[in-house]
Formats: sequence, structure tokens, C-alpha cells
Amino acid sequence: MTSLHCLTMTSVTKFHNYQGTRTVKKKNLYEQPLNERIRNLLRLEYLFAGIMYRIKGPAEWDSRAVIDNFIEILDFIARIDFKVELIKDLEHHALILERWQRTPNVNTERLTNLLDKTKELVEKLDHIENQLEENLSQNQLIHLIRQRSTISGGTCRSDLPGYYHWLQRNPKQRQNKLSEWLAPLMPLRDAIDLNLYLIRNNAVTSQESALSGFFQSKLDGNVNYQIIQVWMLMEHPCYPEIKGGKQRFTIRFFEQADVEERAIQTEQDVNFELCCCMT
Repeated sequence: MTSLHCLTMTSVTKFHNYQGTRTVKKKNLYEQPLNERIRNLLRLEYLFAGIMYRIKGPAEWDSRAVIDNFIEILDFIARIDFKVELIKDLEHHALILERWQRTPNVNTERLTNLLDKTKELVEKLDHIENQLEENLSQNQLIHLIRQRSTISGGTCRSDLPGYYHWLQRNPKQRQNKLSEWLAPLMPLRDAIDLNLYLIRNNAVTSQESALSGFFQSKLDGNVNYQIIQVWMLMEHPCYPEIKGGKQRFTIRFFEQADVEERAIQTEQDVNFELCCCMT
């Protein structure tokens, strides 16, 4: 069946009805990309999440964390040209959404909003490089931090007193300036979020059991699978390691009583929720 969960968080609360009562069970989400393109998108999603979590923080270390992630994103997109593929993904999603609009008994307002957002982001992505170059070419502070960030401890106050001086400013001033620097990257973040949202919500979901901690399954070669997801109760003592390709995937569940010790594959059977996400 097609999943209707909003799968954009690494930990969510799911609700289950049983004999008229409502219980709350918190679950963790583990994901495995099935190709390098999706892996890159998940890494960028992770970096943007770090930025959005810390950008409103008042401390010097909040601003440092935001800039560190900002520089990682700049270095990432300088090395890997994935904008064309991201635009292709969004255009593909747009075609599917247009097809769904002609399906009876669907939420046409919701589909129209998603379709309009998809087309808007395709247009914005076309101009992202020019905006980035214009925004950063005159930013000497980011240039200096970027140069020194490859050195362990290279951005400390003795090495970059100008950076330290800026970090002592009023938190609101710093937050406003960070938002200004990040503004050209926001269409990229929104495009990644929307692309992954549409992939994650187009999923075949099933309840599975891994005998002695091992599960293996084949994938339909005629379907464009992108991500394998495993949902597990937060309090479960095991965690999964997922490996896969276009034709099959395996999941091994490990126990680690102490983080200082080596994890071992569990001998118990493990029940879990499996989602195979596709485009």
C-alpha cells in the first residue's frame, strides 16, 4: 500500500487505534539510500537540519555551528553538481502530480499546492549559482573562516580574532546576518525537502520480522526504488544496518549493550515496519 505518513523526521510519534483506545508509540526511523544521488540529498538534508536547529540559538557556539554547516554545504555543492538531477526529479514529480489531479476523489487543493511549489522551485534552482557567487564573493569573513576550517582548531579566537569579535555581537544581529548569508541557499533546501518528501510518501509499507536478526528481500526491477526505511520502537535494544542496491537489500539487526564495546548481530527475532520508497 502507499504510505500516507509525513516521513521527514528521524524520530516521530505514531498513533495506533486498538478497540477504541488511542495509544502513543514513539518510533525511530533508519534510512538507506539506494543510489549515490539520494545519498547526497540525505547528507545535505542533514546539514540543513543542523543549521535550522541552531540558527535561533543565542550562544556563540550556536552561530559557530551554523557557519560550520554552511561551509560544509558550500564545499559539498562546489564538488558535486547535482542541480540538474534535482531539477529532473522535481519535473518528474510534477508530471505525476498532474496525473493524480485527474484521479477521482483526490484532494485537488493539496495536489495543486504541491504542484505549484514544485514548479516554483524548479525556476528558483536555475538561478541559485549566480545568487551564491554574488552573495559570497564580497564576504571576506566567510572566505577566511572557510580557509581556516580545514585546520584543527583553526577558527579559534587567537587565529581569527575578527571572527571572534563578530561572534560577541548581539545575538539578534548575528542571527539576522546568518539568515542573510543563508538566503541564497534556501531554494536548494526547499527543493531537497520537497523531493525527499514526495519520495518518502510514495512507499510500499509492510510489517516484517527478521529471523535471528537477519532480513533479506528482492526489489521489483521495474520500479524506481530510492530509499529503504526501517521503523522501530525507540526503546528497542537493537538497531538495523541496511545494505542494498537496485535488485535486493539486506537488513541486519545489532545489539550494543555498551557503546565502548563492539556491536554484535542479535540472535533474537526482530519485528519492524518496512517502507520501500520510490519515484
